Amino acid sequence: MKAKNLFFVLFSSCLFSQNTFNYQRDWGTYFGATNTVLYRIHEDNSSTIFADAITSLPNPNIGNPPTSYYNQFVTLGGHPFTGNFQTPNNFSGKLSSLGNLLQAEYTPYITSGPSKKAPYFRDDTGNMYEFESNLMSYPTLPSGVWLSSHNEPDDIILSKYDPNNNLLWKTYLPGNGSYNSIETDNNGNIYIIGLTKWQNLSDPGTFQPNFSMVYDAGGHLLANSYIVKLSPQGQKIWATYTPAKSVNGMTVYGNNLYIFGQDDLKPAGAELSTSNTFQIAKSGQFISKIDGTTGQRIWGTYYGSIGNYYAGISDIKADETGVYIVGMTFGVPSNYYATEGAYKANTTDGFDMFVTKFNNLGNRIWSTYIGSDNYDSFSGDRGLDVKNGKLLFTGLSTGNQNISTPGAYINTKPNPSTEDIFFGILDTNTGSPDFISYYGGSLGNATEAMDIYCSFSKYSDGFYLYGHTPGNNGFSSANGYQPNIIYPAGITVGISSFIAKFSPKYLSTSEINSLEDLILYNNPNNGNFSLKGSVLNKEPHIININDMSGRLIYSKNIQKNEEEHFNLEDKLINGTYQLSIKKINQTLIKSFKLMIKK
Repeated sequence: MKAKNLFFVLFSSCLFSQNTFNYQRDWGTYFGATNTVLYRIHEDNSSTIFADAITSLPNPNIGNPPTSYYNQFVTLGGHPFTGNFQTPNNFSGKLSSLGNLLQAEYTPYITSGPSKKAPYFRDDTGNMYEFESNLMSYPTLPSGVWLSSHNEPDDIILSKYDPNNNLLWKTYLPGNGSYNSIETDNNGNIYIIGLTKWQNLSDPGTFQPNFSMVYDAGGHLLANSYIVKLSPQGQKIWATYTPAKSVNGMTVYGNNLYIFGQDDLKPAGAELSTSNTFQIAKSGQFISKIDGTTGQRIWGTYYGSIGNYYAGISDIKADETGVYIVGMTFGVPSNYYATEGAYKANTTDGFDMFVTKFNNLGNRIWSTYIGSDNYDSFSGDRGLDVKNGKLLFTGLSTGNQNISTPGAYINTKPNPSTEDIFFGILDTNTGSPDFISYYGGSLGNATEAMDIYCSFSKYSDGFYLYGHTPGNNGFSSANGYQPNIIYPAGITVGISSFIAKFSPKYLSTSEINSLEDLILYNNPNNGNFSLKGSVLNKEPHIININDMSGRLIYSKNIQKNEEEHFNLEDKLINGTYQLSIKKINQTLIKSFKLMIKK
């Protein structure tokens, strides 16, 4: 083993552990007003973080906050809030890599009548792609793009803006926006999925050049799913239909597109698998690899037990090591989604997440369930990411069973018998967890729904967690630009968005060796205890004490001194805490479980 750049953390007195949380939270912040739902963040190549959300007013029965309440979240020169109870606003912001707010403003979400406009995607250079749906009129768009005029009454408009919000071009897209999604490749080409009844979309030589004429029981023509590739300038490169009822998600890696979705549009069809892949027999979901240059299918496999349509795939990612998916079973106890030696070999209640790895030929390598014997679910299409041999995922868990691993960031369930959010990292080679941890703290009497999403940083070794919550505890840090939910006057309920960044902890071998004599003594204690060790005499340190929800209870900067005494009998109540010793630069040195018994 190399001596440098070890990912390392100590909990209690364990030097190494398979299930160890080797990260520290650099910062955590709430984002915007109450009733703000953050649905996507993006990190550009300058490490600026773009955050896109929708802000709504509360039910008038709860209160009617003034416009000034919402405008306090706008930075100088930003567009003010113009919404009301029936018309929310988009809320977008930029944060620095340190979590400082650089810019924030509102834009209309509903433009006229039922028409809706919202940022949907940002690429690596910060270009923003916006969907405009429920159109009331269909103006002719400037030429030079794929579709300057519409073909169907439910077509939408895709607009591309540069990082400074200057419009670059617009094109119509087939479909109503409910099933449309966007990805881009390293060259700026744009991939779009959707549903359409337009019969002249596809190109010869692609996956499925011809529209399938399939009707429902009432004799109505069913829409076909499609994929289209556009150039960075909005011009069509190729387009194809697919045999699936819908394509529900995709990811781009290299020159290939990986998609997943529902089973065949044709009731008797079985066209979504190819030979020599994991599963030829028809089931409720499928995965396919598409050649990004030609639009032809390379391989396809069904995924799901035969005859069982009560499961779903929610997200897909790919890299040089394989193809990864996350999904959920719905009420069918089984071991289908687990391979031999899996971390969790079956689902007993039928409501569990699963994570699966396929190789680049469409054969399954490993698969495991994630969750407890209670209801556990995925986080939609932003609850999975893969980088450098690590698979990051998020989810939601109810009940009172603990699914966290020892030494996790939060290793006890914050809200027994109710819903909590969690995140974890699996080893992509084995499917075994590096850790699974809860996030957040006690929700008190809050009943609003929450969710959590994730993404690896593209330009550092860290990762981001983001979502929305009604919780006031455990979601932010003291150095976050908005450390608390800011409620309107007279209102104390409502969800708020949150963002947090985690980074690995690095220690050298010499530092590791110097920790062996670092001890916490009188533990359990009544709040009076001591730390002793030669490492404390080398430089100043920060001592933090957090409760098990992650809430900071006590913090102190200590100078160079081999032994430090603490008298906190009047500050700490009975219970278990996490005591952390950090360098001034926030690198974690060691952590202990501090037990208070009076």
